[in-house]
Amino acid sequence: MCYEDETEDYYEMLDKQSEEDELISFISALFEYSAELEEQVIELRRTVNELSDKERLPFPDLEGDIYQVFDDFSAYRKYQTLIEERIEWNKTHPISEIMKWL
Repeated sequence: MCYEDETEDYYEMLDKQSEEDELISFISALFEYSAELEEQVIELRRTVNELSDKERLPFPDLEGDIYQVFDDFSAYRKYQTLIEERIEWNKTHPISEIMKWL
């Protein structure tokens, strides 16, 4: 194998790793966004309950039917640890708001 072939293989490997990193970032951003939407739905339901008849609340269980579980997807199982690490890092890393989605 010549030097050019090794260099080409190396750059192909870097491209594949970059694509995988982007995929993990994308999935993490979707998880975080869905969590934010869930919080908004719960808050809206709480507000509707406060404005409604206390004897017949429209949403007696604020959270009961809005959560989605993704562990039946093989991609989730494959990337679960990396996704959870990325989300945890985003929560604790003291950088700009823009960077939290990367």
